[in-house]
Amino acid sequence: MTAPEGSPASVLIADDDALVRGVLRLALSRAGYTVTEARDAAEVVEAATAHTPDLVVLDINMPGGTVHDTLGTLRDLTPGLPVLVLSGESQPPDDLTGPASDFARKPIDLDDLLARVQRLISGSVGPR
Repeated sequence: MTAPEGSPASVLIADDDALVRGVLRLALSRAGYTVTEARDAAEVVEAATAHTPDLVVLDINMPGGTVHDTLGTLRDLTPGLPVLVLSGESQPPDDLTGPASDFARKPIDLDDLLARVQRLISGSVGPR
């Protein structure tokens, strides 16, 4: 999934921590991405419904729903939607499968974040 020719790819950042959202937004915006933010599971679904992003960066623990429910809803809305799940945990969720999925531990190095986002959006995914 890529953005239309000439327009920046859009990334939905979903994290309940405003500081984390701010750091990720700044890094992605500086790299040329259009960024939307969500603070909880309901906002993730609302934002993804209003405008389908090219990628979702999803915190594993957010208020209002489990990562499993949120992933399921996102995949129902847009099958194949690339998702990068961030977590303090060492293992990805069991249902994070498929070529459009990746998992990274927090705190994530911003260069690593940008590389993973680019790989997911360009379709050449695969966890490191």
